[in-house]
Amino acid sequence: MLLSIREVPQLAGQCFSAAGLPDGTARANADAIRWTEAYRGSGLTTLHRLLDDLSEWDRAALSLSDHASMITIVDSGGQPSLVSSEAALDLSCSQAHRHGIGITYASISSGDESLPTIGHTAYRAAERGYVPIVLYADTERGAGTIVGTPGDPKPLLAERELDEPSVGYVKILDAIERGLHQYRNYPLMQAFFDREEENRYSNAETRLLDRLLRRSMEPSARPLQTAESGFLTVCIDPLHPRYPNEVQGIVDQFVEDEAADFTTVFRPSDVQERVGKMVNEGVEIKREIWEEIFEYSSGVLAPPFEGSREDAGFDLE
Repeated sequence: MLLSIREVPQLAGQCFSAAGLPDGTARANADAIRWTEAYRGSGLTTLHRLLDDLSEWDRAALSLSDHASMITIVDSGGQPSLVSSEAALDLSCSQAHRHGIGITYASISSGDESLPTIGHTAYRAAERGYVPIVLYADTERGAGTIVGTPGDPKPLLAERELDEPSVGYVKILDAIERGLHQYRNYPLMQAFFDREEENRYSNAETRLLDRLLRRSMEPSARPLQTAESGFLTVCIDPLHPRYPNEVQGIVDQFVEDEAADFTTVFRPSDVQERVGKMVNEGVEIKREIWEEIFEYSSGVLAPPFEGSREDAGFDLE
């Protein structure tokens, strides 16, 4: 069956509200589902897989540590990435605004069913004018890197899926494990600055960005020191005085140079074409999946609506 693309965030928002999430959180999560449908074609199927666990989501389970350090750490309390991603984004953007770069690490529950929505975090960062790099690693669902740049009308995003955590992810988590994240800039400089490596950029900050990007595309041969699943949200302010006027150009050029190695490049023109097709033709979904989502979403309505009465509803001819 087919749904209007406009129904996707409406249904998702009603499901999150029915689960008892606050209105603002429900709308933000619904937008992530809409993004996942528009970009990946899997928003509704992801929402369907989440239904059994929605009532257990609790943003109050999140706890924050080392907010004054270069890398902010969020303990998810076993919550999925869709619960902690908004907080991680806000923290990274705040750090980037002050210092030029902000990094937040958030643990997640293993086998996180909401992980397909993680690209929405990079999308929102780019919408705010930041250059995002999102690195994730789940012990059951794999690993990957998403990079992006601000753009008009939509940001440019590119993702590489990996079987193992990236070198960049492992190096930053190693800095956290060793306590080096408490020294501003020190962990990144130590982890990614190899004096013997050739680099086309003369500015130290742009060389560091280039190496972070490249290391984040490589699967690591060295295992993580922890079995914990998680994701890193890196936001870079291209207008900050510490950077020359080439940060966005570096990422754009990187995506062009490495296009063959990315699993998917979400170019604005391609996304507009895809969304336009959805507007004209609708979003295809299996009827049984829609029925379960619709039934769950109707829990927000009280008293029951007309179609929920006996001899009406899905079997109405």
